[in-house]
Amino acid sequence: MKKQLFLALMLTTTLSLLNINCSSNDNEDNGTQQTNPTTDQYFHPPTWIQGSWAVTNGTITNKIFKFTNSDFISLASGSEVSQTGLIKAHPYGGSVDETSNTSTSYIFDVKFTNSGVVQHYEFKQVSANQIQWKDNTNGTWFDLVKF
Repeated sequence: MKKQLFLALMLTTTLSLLNINCSSNDNEDNGTQQTNPTTDQYFHPPTWIQGSWAVTNGTITNKIFKFTNSDFISLASGSEVSQTGLIKAHPYGGSVDETSNTSTSYIFDVKFTNSGVVQHYEFKQVSANQIQWKDNTNGTWFDLVKF
């Protein structure tokens, strides 16, 4: 009986010590504080392009792009795909190189780290309610209207 009580006491003491040793935070031990990850803003679209844009043939309108003050969103089949969300979800992240952000053009490349994937986009302003988008697969410019 004494032997079982001794083993139970030793087990309880050992578990208590393990709990104390494992419960401390490494950051507390070395005097540093844990910081929250920063939120990167990858896109800085000019105000003239902010909003939803669509291709139209007069009877059918297909919304394809949406710009906010901090994101570029592709619209397809009723769903929205945030480019910022894609960059953040990529295992190695990514970056955006805005090579032109002016009163008449917005050009940028979305680069996904360690993948070799670069998506190039070019837009230019025609009027307050019309822009053009360059399809890089064939170099054709398409007219888009504000929706």
